[in-house]
Amino acid sequence: MKKAVKFLTALSGVALLSSCSVQQFAVNTQVSPFQNGGKVWGEKTKGVEFKKDWDLHLLGINIRNSDAKKMAEELGTKSYTIESKSNILVNIITGGIADYKVVKVIKREM
Repeated sequence: MKKAVKFLTALSGVALLSSCSVQQFAVNTQVSPFQNGGKVWGEKTKGVEFKKDWDLHLLGINIRNSDAKKMAEELGTKSYTIESKSNILVNIITGGIADYKVVKVIKREM
């Protein structure tokens, strides 16, 4: 029984450390959000062109904001998916004061 409790505690600790909230938004593409998977951890981008940046909000005020349009221009595409992944651990540790997000622009074909 003690081993099961330790295992479940370790498993929930790992889940908490790596947990996130993922959202995707399609722009000028026929690819639906999450069509290629990634609802929990984010879409796998192996073999796909993408750019990554991050946002930081403290008390709802933008401290650092990424520019998805600029990243899409750098990729040279008009068809892309914006993936926003929020880190729940940072939110929990700071009591909801800070919100850290990784923003990824994934190049798509029309």
